[in-house]
Amino acid sequence: MTSVILGLAAVWHGLATWHFGLTPARTLARATSERPVNVIAAELLRFLAGLNLALVVLAAAALLAGREARLLALLTLAVANLSQLAIDLRVRRLGLARGAFFTRILVGDALFTALCGGAFAVGLTG
Repeated sequence: MTSVILGLAAVWHGLATWHFGLTPARTLARATSERPVNVIAAELLRFLAGLNLALVVLAAAALLAGREARLLALLTLAVANLSQLAIDLRVRRLGLARGAFFTRILVGDALFTALCGGAFAVGLTG
């Protein structure tokens, strides 16, 4: 089961890399009401692309590794998604993000927090 979760996490963070790195202005336009899209904000999203790419590598490499490395990767992915979820919720509360696209991001961050955290917890007991 951890292989499936790590594989899905790699895909999730790969999608984030794509959206934040290759189409940051479009991503902001889909998730905010700010017009025109702030060029500086769009460029800053590319920073998130780099971090998400590192998480893709972590998840993919963990698929080739042993139990301890997989547990460490799951913990790291859970913390990364939890920290992003906390920011998502803050941004939503402040009314800075909107729409179905942002809702999918928020739900995805919550889902991967739970999946990776749950797999980590189960892995500790087994």
